[in-house]
Amino acid sequence: MPARETREVMLRVPATCRPKAVRDREKHELTESIEEYTEGIYRLQEEMEVVSTGDIAKYMCVAPASVTTMLKRLAEIGLVEHTPYQGVRLTEKGEVLSVSLLRKHRLVERMLVDFLELPWEDVHDLACKLEHYLSEDVADRIAKAMNYPTTCPHGNPVDATEKDNARRLAECAVGEKLIVARISDERLEFLTYVMEIGLLPQTPVSVKARTPFGDVMTLRVEGRDEAIAIGRDVANSIFVHVQA
Repeated sequence: MPARETREVMLRVPATCRPKAVRDREKHELTESIEEYTEGIYRLQEEMEVVSTGDIAKYMCVAPASVTTMLKRLAEIGLVEHTPYQGVRLTEKGEVLSVSLLRKHRLVERMLVDFLELPWEDVHDLACKLEHYLSEDVADRIAKAMNYPTTCPHGNPVDATEKDNARRLAECAVGEKLIVARISDERLEFLTYVMEIGLLPQTPVSVKARTPFGDVMTLRVEGRDEAIAIGRDVANSIFVHVQA
């Protein structure tokens, strides 16, 4: 049998495109998990004074045991301080990482909506994936290309350290005239719902009525002919400013 011809292959694939070994894949996935947990804890800290293991489990939709294992890892690398039965707090290192991730996430969302014209309610998950792969330099270039946006499409600040003094719609009283500032729940089904009822950032609304114990609010939303009624879960995730 004649020997097979050996040819020289001039083309080479970039290192980042080569198939990864199982160990490399696991290491990369762990890095993403660490970042997602750290960012999630930061978001929870903005919502509550003490963040528990159970709170993290509910937010991440995982078992409490998984959270406990991850918290040990996060503590080992200096991202959190975890005292059993007393809650979880990010360290300064953890907060710096979270602020960087949130900036990248929200810049990507703005790019996907404003530049690529993807649906407003359906960019959060994609941004969650892309944020882990952006360098600070790429994030800076996106910010410049988008003329330095200050919020994501859902109204949340690109710089997470900036506080907008908005309050929850659930805390507002009958008769108040408000403007929607931001939406903290970025799940697809939630954003789809608030889009359907018109509660988008920068939309004027007024509180027309609420049930005696505040579980249901009736709102007049600019652009809608009829008033709408929302429950506490929705009102807690909508942040507003008083109309000037």
